[in-house]
Amino acid sequence: MLVVLDPQQDDEYTSAHGIPMTEEAFGQLIQTESPYRYELIGGIAYNMTGSSPKHSALSSRIDLLLSEQLGRRGPCHTHRDQYVAIPDRPPVVPDVVLTCDRGDWDDDEYAKPFKIRSPLIVVEVLSPSTEAYDRNEKFARYQRCSTLEVYILVSQMARYVEVYRKSSGWRQEVFTGMQLIHLEQLDLELSLAEIYDGILKEA
Repeated sequence: MLVVLDPQQDDEYTSAHGIPMTEEAFGQLIQTESPYRYELIGGIAYNMTGSSPKHSALSSRIDLLLSEQLGRRGPCHTHRDQYVAIPDRPPVVPDVVLTCDRGDWDDDEYAKPFKIRSPLIVVEVLSPSTEAYDRNEKFARYQRCSTLEVYILVSQMARYVEVYRKSSGWRQEVFTGMQLIHLEQLDLELSLAEIYDGILKEA
């Protein structure tokens, strides 16, 4: 979700939202110690920090559902609001990303900024201001990651989830109502009933 922060706020950090910059300048920006997360879209840096309560709740719920199933299963972890490195493109910030590359955890733990380099599953909760970007340019960036197997788009407005899998040529699959999503890569399941429980009112 794109957020415009008040530049007059009493904060030791300054938001760079809406500022045109080169990829080199953007790389320098995201290496600074900052609570903000940025994405470079069309040569402009946007602050992606912050979201609606519903958006945040859905991201947290999906992160929890996945991490609970992973448990202590090897090197796999979920992360929220972390940069994902994109080959030959600026990094992006997914709502939830799952990686099973131990190097993502061990090698870059103290890097500035910490970057996920081997995303396996990426989840984006759709917002009106970023839906077109999530469906098009951002999805295209993610597909440059050779490790990505599943891309998931989650609606805030209804029990509606789209799943795109590399194994099916990124063909769209739509899940609604009380359906169950099976993620065969790690034998995980996401139930729409659990994703939306208490977040969306029953129709």
